[in-house]
Amino acid sequence: MIGRTKADSVELDEAAMPATSHVSRTVVEEDGEELKIFRRNTAFGTITEHGTMFVGFSSEQRRLEIMLRRMADDDGVRDALTHYTTPVTGAYYLIPSVPALSRFAPDEDG
Repeated sequence: MIGRTKADSVELDEAAMPATSHVSRTVVEEDGEELKIFRRNTAFGTITEHGTMFVGFSSEQRRLEIMLRRMADDDGVRDALTHYTTPVTGAYYLIPSVPALSRFAPDEDG
């Protein structure tokens, strides 16, 4: 389901990787090159309500959007992990680059 070995979390070889595995659905390539993101899962909750929060960072929002669409069956193949999870919310946030922010800074003369 995940695309990794259970004992030591090693990613399966491409030949053994199920098309429905989470790894298969979230590895996105364009022109033969993987569109990488920085990702982290963080546990949250209380004793009665808990789960994991996925946090992904990318230089382009569309990379995350493509991954989410692939997980949800955009091409007839659904991520097997979605059979066992329940999303409760989601959001995109923008962190502008320093050059972009500097355009809003006042002139040094004014």
